[in-house]
Amino acid sequence: MDAERNAGGAYVALGGGLAIIALFGVLMGSTAGTVVYLLGGAYGTTLSIVGARRMPPARRHIWWAFAVAQMMCLLGDSLFSLYEDVLHIDPFPSIADLAYLAQYPALALGMLWLIRKRRRGRDRAAFLDAAILTTGLTVVGTVFLVTPAAALGGTTRLSQFVAAAYPAGDLLVLALAVGMLTAGIARNGALWTLVVAMAALLVADVVYVASVVNESAYPSWIDFGYLISYMALGFAALHPSADLLSEPGPDRPSQVTVLRLAMLGGALMMAPLTSHVAHLTGVSHGKWVVFVGGCVAALLVVLRLGDLVQDLQRKAIQLAALARRDSLTGVPNRRTWDHELSRACAIAREEGTPLTVAVLDMDNFKRFNDTFGHLKGDLVLKETAAAWSSILQGRGVLARFGGEEFTALIPNVAAHDSTAVLEELRRAVSHGQTCSIGAATWDGVETPGGLVSRADQALYHAKRSGRDRIAMAEGQSAAVVAQIDLADPALPSLRSVYQPIVDLRSGEMVGREALSRFAGQEAGEVFARAARDGTGSWLETAAIRSALAGWDGEGLLALNVSPHALLKPHVRDALPPDLDGIVIEITEADLDTYTTEVMLVIDELRAAGALIAIDDFGVGFSNIHRVVTIRPDIVKLDMSLIRGIDADSGRQAVIAGAMVFATQTKSQVVAEGIETPAELDCLIRLGVRFGQGYLLGMPEPLLITPQQADPAIR
Repeated sequence: MDAERNAGGAYVALGGGLAIIALFGVLMGSTAGTVVYLLGGAYGTTLSIVGARRMPPARRHIWWAFAVAQMMCLLGDSLFSLYEDVLHIDPFPSIADLAYLAQYPALALGMLWLIRKRRRGRDRAAFLDAAILTTGLTVVGTVFLVTPAAALGGTTRLSQFVAAAYPAGDLLVLALAVGMLTAGIARNGALWTLVVAMAALLVADVVYVASVVNESAYPSWIDFGYLISYMALGFAALHPSADLLSEPGPDRPSQVTVLRLAMLGGALMMAPLTSHVAHLTGVSHGKWVVFVGGCVAALLVVLRLGDLVQDLQRKAIQLAALARRDSLTGVPNRRTWDHELSRACAIAREEGTPLTVAVLDMDNFKRFNDTFGHLKGDLVLKETAAAWSSILQGRGVLARFGGEEFTALIPNVAAHDSTAVLEELRRAVSHGQTCSIGAATWDGVETPGGLVSRADQALYHAKRSGRDRIAMAEGQSAAVVAQIDLADPALPSLRSVYQPIVDLRSGEMVGREALSRFAGQEAGEVFARAARDGTGSWLETAAIRSALAGWDGEGLLALNVSPHALLKPHVRDALPPDLDGIVIEITEADLDTYTTEVMLVIDELRAAGALIAIDDFGVGFSNIHRVVTIRPDIVKLDMSLIRGIDADSGRQAVIAGAMVFATQTKSQVVAEGIETPAELDCLIRLGVRFGQGYLLGMPEPLLITPQQADPAIR
């Protein structure tokens, strides 16, 4: 309703302006006519000021620029009348010209702000098109208007400069008016009225300059043009649609229409046509203008063609990418798969490396679609494909072969090791759905098609054997691979031991760190091997369950978990819902895999009661900014800093710095690897309160009930 009321007010104001123009037509040529003309200019300027004041603060400066332009024009008209009608002095050149000329940069500034607000640098094509058209018009205007006006402007440099400045100002306004029309501004009442205002001003100025060049009498009717410009600008500022002109426009594709090509072709031809017309009419000046203008127009056309070529290349790349991707899941399609398979076989042949191909097919997927609908089925395919892509990232290639069937390439991994990766893929299917997998290892001789055929035969063997399992091709036959339950805490040889964490001042135990042990193998090697073959998160799950199963619930229990594993649902499911008393230790060196998703999981664990510890602090100082972001509750100093600290001032300085960090972040410090009384005494002097190491307690299974833990570390 307010918009309708404001629009009605704008039309009433426009009606008043038209009445003033009509009265001027009756009184034109008399002193009363001059007064009415000045009143009309003041009326239109007032409308612009009122409209500018109503604009939102973010856009007000645009319309104030238009209002200032009108004020300058009104000041020039007033001074012109004063010189000519009152003082009877030739008003050219005078201060009135200074006021008149000031309106051009003000108008140009308003249009420039309007264009920038609307386009914000996004429509380069429209800008270049406007520049090409403006260059052609500038050549014509300069040769036939600006230069002759300067020659006839008088004998002084000042008068010649002023005479040439008027058509030059018109060309500036024309250039930005063209840019305004090509900026994608909404076509509404305010825009068209603004166009009428600029057109009336330009037509009046061109006719005036033409009369000067032709040394003819001043055509009094052009004052109508100036009055129309006053009224149209005022109406545009008052109209409610003016506020929409500066709204950022939507991104839109550049369209090369026949009309646009015709306009650009005509603009490009203006320089040579101007030269030819000037020669026919005996105009000898402006040769350099024609030459420079033609060069500029040609350069702009080259830039425009370059943009078109880049746009075509960009679209060609996008189309090629779309042609290589499955539209539903976003993974490579069968066409890309054929290319990647041939390439992988060629590399395996040249380098003598193993190559495994797997075919993965959803079990009873038609029944799933019939039960839950095709939209749910599509969701399963998308989410499962995303999970599989994440598992294979950097280790293989996944493609959608067709329907609910996918294929996977696993290069550089032996057949018996690839089954662990396939097992992780089998477990990652979403929404309770299952899949069967058939796999085959390339023999180095068969064709890529033959390799896929053997994997497909193995898939059918897995289906016939009960589904939701893996079958590996062995020559022309296949055998089901025994399912590896990596989540079972009773993995052969895995056991948990617990190393005490002690209050260094009192000697009381406050908690324990759970450590994994494997019979006849180094724990670090076992976990590193699991990380390489894709089962690392499952092994960590087993270690967590084993540690929790052997814990008596007293004091704190520190569990080592990698950032990558924290993202796995089965790892988080292994943790109890209430994490009070649980410390999640993240090794500082592993923070290179830190992501926003990891931070969100850490926040969830902390909200459930867990304490977050940075393990081996001091090994990876390049990641100190990530340590700060995690906001650890506990900082565990790496044993490499503790070893021999009593005799090393450099290590002591590092520990002192860590204590400052802990004080500022309100975290606790735990020193690892304390083995001698001298190290213990030095750490106590440096203010470290908690520690662990062989001096304080060996890692052992829990056999006795510990003393009540000291809550100071919490």
